[in-house]
Amino acid sequence: MAIITISRQYGCSGEYVGERVAKKLGYQFVNNEIIQFVSILTSTPTSVVRSFDEEFHSNVSAILSKYIDLNIFTDIIKDDPFIQCTGKDCKIIPEEHSIFDEDIKYDPVFDSESFQKMVERVIMKLAKKNNVVIMGRGGQCILKDDPDAFHVKLYAPLDKRAKWIAEKNKINIKSARIKIEEIDKRRSNFIKHYYNEDIDDINLYHLLINIHKFSIEQAANIIADVVKANF
Repeated sequence: MAIITISRQYGCSGEYVGERVAKKLGYQFVNNEIIQFVSILTSTPTSVVRSFDEEFHSNVSAILSKYIDLNIFTDIIKDDPFIQCTGKDCKIIPEEHSIFDEDIKYDPVFDSESFQKMVERVIMKLAKKNNVVIMGRGGQCILKDDPDAFHVKLYAPLDKRAKWIAEKNKINIKSARIKIEEIDKRRSNFIKHYYNEDIDDINLYHLLINIHKFSIEQAANIIADVVKANF
């Protein structure tokens, strides 16, 4: 039984690797669901919560959000998959269908500090249940001292990532490189802002995999095999 966190450079197929690892081990895979859970717990629109997420993070907006009214709505957006809507009435899916076993209400005031605390709460809650693969969002920092946590970093040469992103998104190589550099920088800023850590610090991880050297399936097998052998 373990908690696996996966940090990845943009364009390293991290989500595909994470999903396969979870399937091989019979674990729960958690990625964007973290944002949806935070949205529910704080009665904050998913779009607002996502603005603080790793791929959208801005140090300036994170700081200013402590002082500026973000126009938070009391109702969670209707297209959230964890909300049941009938006409104009919406309600959160009953507690027994979520990963949480307690009913908590929060003041609907949301800023970067609220985001950090709630993401940490969700990840710590998941960690208590074990058998989970958590994608990004500072899991390697939040669970740094958890003896059951296994932290993985996926990386690859920029030119190889740019080619993959260009083909996947049907854009040119130059645009792909710009997108990669922008998102990598935002993810790095996210870790630095919330945890004062360097996302590329190898000491944060148990295992580093150059995804260019392996297929997605091979990378997933490596992670699953190491976890089976050590946990």
